[in-house]
Amino acid sequence: MLVDAGRALMRMPDLRSAVDRHALPICLLLGAIGALFLRQDSSWDLRNYHLYNVWALLHGRLTLDLAAAGLQSYFNPLLDLPYYLLGMGPLAHLPRLLAALQGLWYGGMVFVLLRIAMRLADLQGRAFGAGDLFAVLIGATGTMTVSQVGLSSNEMPLAMLVLLAVYLLLPLCAEDPVERAAQRVLLAGLLCGLAAGLKSTAIVYSPALACALLVACVGRAGTWRLCLLFVAAASGGFLAVYGWWGVKLWSLTGNPVFPMFNQVFHSAWLPPVSGTDIRFLPKTAGQWLFYPCYWVFKNQWLVTETRFADPRYALAMAALAVLAASAWFRRKQPAAGGRALRLLAVFVVLAYVAWLRLFSILRYVIPLEALTGLLLLLAIQALLVVAGKGRSSRSWLAWCMAGIFLVSVYCSHYPSWGRADYADTVFHVRAPAVEPGSTVLLIGQPLAYIIPFIGNAESSQFIGLTSFNQHAGNYRLNALVRERLHSHQGPIYALLESNVASGAEALQQWLPGAQFAGQCEVVSSNLHNRRYDDANLRLCRVLQH
Repeated sequence: MLVDAGRALMRMPDLRSAVDRHALPICLLLGAIGALFLRQDSSWDLRNYHLYNVWALLHGRLTLDLAAAGLQSYFNPLLDLPYYLLGMGPLAHLPRLLAALQGLWYGGMVFVLLRIAMRLADLQGRAFGAGDLFAVLIGATGTMTVSQVGLSSNEMPLAMLVLLAVYLLLPLCAEDPVERAAQRVLLAGLLCGLAAGLKSTAIVYSPALACALLVACVGRAGTWRLCLLFVAAASGGFLAVYGWWGVKLWSLTGNPVFPMFNQVFHSAWLPPVSGTDIRFLPKTAGQWLFYPCYWVFKNQWLVTETRFADPRYALAMAALAVLAASAWFRRKQPAAGGRALRLLAVFVVLAYVAWLRLFSILRYVIPLEALTGLLLLLAIQALLVVAGKGRSSRSWLAWCMAGIFLVSVYCSHYPSWGRADYADTVFHVRAPAVEPGSTVLLIGQPLAYIIPFIGNAESSQFIGLTSFNQHAGNYRLNALVRERLHSHQGPIYALLESNVASGAEALQQWLPGAQFAGQCEVVSSNLHNRRYDDANLRLCRVLQH
């Protein structure tokens, strides 16, 4: 029966009408169901800063607290507002509904990817078919993509914005002039700029897409003007959502992107270093050249913290090589949709190179993962032309893409970033109160998400004692921490998740002679991931000599 259904799908002359009618509700429904099935987010980032940063914004804590969530305390909190406001407000007692709503981002991203595939088929002058559908499925089932469904890390809305920008620019690759080309370019640039402003890890996509547009439309009148419009719109979008936050950081620290790129801005708070996470950068010449080939088999701490395997990236690298060779040998007779092919290929290559140099953290590259299936589709088309499968190319294409899809899913190992079973409330956190006017020290990470649930939190100050402080050395940040501790006249508490003995040892580095008073109180949380944490969360009163 499954074989017959597969053959029927391969024989379908055109899926376009069915996709046009039903794609959006189906994509959104699958996204909601997928997020609901995967359960509630309890990832490290959520517990570290996604909740705390919004609480700090709403309560004006930027100048009151000191790095309570480590270096992430100074990230733009704007994108975290919806999840926080819904989870702490109208959906506080409806955790499943909140999870389903978070899954809509994935559904929206898949729908945009589907529209890109349809537009690409139009530009090639052919009908949208089963091969295109499998190309979308290959990208939509990538390990980073699926593992991020429903999470508050916001990789999915960023991916949707970037892919939507690609979709808007594809019509410019048509042979005939496109109406409202400037409007398309302006909107695409705005979307990329918004993505970069909302989360700095998306900064690689704007310049990559601007260069891809230039290469795809080279030789046409007005191309430079369109590229400049794109850059202007991207800059405007970035400033619209990040400018206000950059001004706050500049006023406080002297660095508008603090703590990043401090080797450029030289804030007195930190040493002149970049601040970016370099743990996952390639370490050998082989990795720099063929990093995706290392991800085919199960690995951990290579380009991500958790164990995973994914062949899509290596297959996409091979597809790019095939496309480059095909373009060279057919340079006198360019293939249909050649400009669109150049747009996608140049965008993926440039964004990948920038990502490789800056981050090499795989979950930041979901827009490229989503496009891997389309790159494979284009490469298979080129190979079928060489093999002389002209008349039966559509059937061959569908079967090849179906096989690649099955192999990709079978060989993938999907990572887990931390999920929790549903509780009565979204954030089922029970923390004791501290005395008004207290100083609360957060020893280690991730702990800052507890702060909004501590009694009298608004009248207290919170100071993070983390590895971020250790890297600050003798600079202004650590001087401020010591000034606050030695000038404080009220009660002092310590929030920790390690055992009390190790917490007391860490405390000695900042308050020599201090000790915990009596029995520490336990903090309960439905987000506390006991697979990684050695003990329950505790809030301890600190006594100083």
